[in-house]
Amino acid sequence: MLATKTTKEWLTAAAPPARRQRSLWVRVLVALTSTTALVATAALVAAAAIVPPVGARRTAREAALREVQSAMGDGEQVVAEAFASQRRWTDMWRESFGVVVATDRRLLYVGAPPTPLLRPRDDGPLELLVESYPYDAAFTLEPRTIFRGLGRGLVLRTPAAQVNFILDDAAWASAQRVAQASAAARGVATRQQQELERTIQTAPRRAEEFVPHVVRRGETLTGLARRFRTTTDVLRQLNRLGSDDIQVGQRLRVPKVVIADTGQVPPP
Repeated sequence: MLATKTTKEWLTAAAPPARRQRSLWVRVLVALTSTTALVATAALVAAAAIVPPVGARRTAREAALREVQSAMGDGEQVVAEAFASQRRWTDMWRESFGVVVATDRRLLYVGAPPTPLLRPRDDGPLELLVESYPYDAAFTLEPRTIFRGLGRGLVLRTPAAQVNFILDDAAWASAQRVAQASAAARGVATRQQQELERTIQTAPRRAEEFVPHVVRRGETLTGLARRFRTTTDVLRQLNRLGSDDIQVGQRLRVPKVVIADTGQVPPP
């Protein structure tokens, strides 16, 4: 039998080479246009994730400053402060803005998380992140370059982690003052604790009476040891603690310390 060509095959064979070439170029252009559109869309999504909305920096910093004032304890004073930001992997490396503050009692960071990607933020108050580092805790704060020398920042190191605070050029001098104030206050707290431990070690042993104490906001085991004239080892053994971590509201047994001529326990 003789094979017969279909109508489509006849038309294809009869099409001029120039027409077939133009058809190929049209398909290539359509493919390139689609790819460009996808790349452009991905770039817009990435830009929306990285670049903060207009006014987000100012709004976050104003809210952070208000929170710092409300978080101050009785008689606590701000010594130095600097605007800073953070990029956390939990926020998909999007920037959150806030302020680093050195008070006469502790180091504070208050920051506002970035605007949600999938839904608009409610009109209510910002849910701020507050980090507190009392000076009798173990940490260091240094102004230095970060991100392989591409930016400036404050690097906070604790025995458990390292935290980077990003700075712009305008905040660099303020950040150095924060680091200096923090280092000076930590030096004083360390010397006081060492002096207390030397006093306890050289003092004659005596029978001790213990009283309950409820942990308040900002208190640490080291600070309680200084206040009640004992050591952190004694407090850990007395309360069967596995570490120096204590929680607000936790009840502890502490040595009773009586102020001469008053018979009262010293205030916090």
